[in-house]
Amino acid sequence: MTFVYPRLLVSASSNLLMIRLVAPLLTALAFGSLAWRFNHQFDLLPYSVLAAVGVALGLIDIAEQRLPSVLIYSGVALVSGLLATSAVLYSRGPDLVRAFTGLAVVAALYLVLALVSGGGLGAGDVKLGGLLGLALGWSGWSTVISATFLAWFTAALAWMILRVARRRPRNSLLPMGPFLLLGALLTTTTLTPT
Repeated sequence: MTFVYPRLLVSASSNLLMIRLVAPLLTALAFGSLAWRFNHQFDLLPYSVLAAVGVALGLIDIAEQRLPSVLIYSGVALVSGLLATSAVLYSRGPDLVRAFTGLAVVAALYLVLALVSGGGLGAGDVKLGGLLGLALGWSGWSTVISATFLAWFTAALAWMILRVARRRPRNSLLPMGPFLLLGALLTTTTLTPT
């Protein structure tokens, strides 16, 4: 097999090397921006979990065009557990209800988009949307809407730039996960009220 597909093996090993080099840097940048935003507040914990899981998901989606369910479900379990802890410790029950409503609403919206797009949006994107809806819903509906808009806008802009530069065929799809995660991080660190 190694003699039949040498270019594929070189590509896979270069992707692995890129992931090993970029993952710590992206994680550190995400942690730093979240620490700057939340300082010593308890909310730093669930958003840091989301950042760590998100960096892994984003890089896997770029390299393999898939979002592993085990990472998404682990993220949902950890983030929801930490948000529930915060709700109990700081009497933020309504925020927790809004977070779970955000999970349901965003996942349902992405499910409809996935069914309508005919393969343009995958099941992993739907699940990731639920995870992001959970975390963003904790902060408020304006955060959910802003992050979603920003993610889709940046994805469309990137696709148009790659298309104009003739780096992607007309019917090709971009992995959506990195854009969803970028929109969530930027919105959380810049637009979320303190």
